[in-house]
Amino acid sequence: MIFPNDYPIEKLREQPKGIKKVLEERNLWPKERINLTCKKCSEKDADNDLTRLNCCARWIISLQPDFLEQRSTLEEIIVGLGHVFEWYPKFYCECNFIEQYWGFAKREVRGLCSYKYADLLKHVPKTLDSVPIMTIRKFARKLWRYMDTYNRGLEGRTVEWAVNKYKSHYRLLENIERIMDN
Repeated sequence: MIFPNDYPIEKLREQPKGIKKVLEERNLWPKERINLTCKKCSEKDADNDLTRLNCCARWIISLQPDFLEQRSTLEEIIVGLGHVFEWYPKFYCECNFIEQYWGFAKREVRGLCSYKYADLLKHVPKTLDSVPIMTIRKFARKLWRYMDTYNRGLEGRTVEWAVNKYKSHYRLLENIERIMDN
C-alpha cells in the first residue's frame, strides 16, 4: 500500500499508493472506466452482494483476501501487547457492560457535583475508581444474558422481559423459546 524506498520517482517514495495503483499491480483494474465509489456502495444500507464484481474500485479492493483479513491498527496494537481484542455489536449498548459502568458513574457524580467544571474534574476520576468490582461483575453478567437472548433470536421488548425475568448465572432458561411462544 506504500511505495518502497527504492521507487524510481523520488517524491512518491514512502507515500500511499492509492486504490488504482494497487489494483493495477494486481491486474484487477478494469479496461473500461470505473468510479472510485458507486452509488450502490455509498448508500447507507448497502448490501454485500458478492455477485457485483466491477461496480467500483472500492468494492473490487474490498473483496481481496488480504484486505478482508487485515486487522485494524488498534486491534494489532492491543493483540501485540498480549490483550484480548473483542468487537461488540454496533448499536447494542446493552451488550457492552462499559456502558452500564459509565451510567452508574454518571448517576453517582450527579449526586456529588454542583455542575461546575472544576467539580467535574475533581469528582469524575474519583467516582470511576470507586465503582465496586462486584457491581462491574453484575454488569458483565447482565451483558451475557442480553447476548444469550439475542443469540436465541429474541428481539425488542421480549429481550428486556427475558433478561429481567430470568436471572440465572450466565444464561437464560433452556426452554425460553417455548415459553415465549405460549
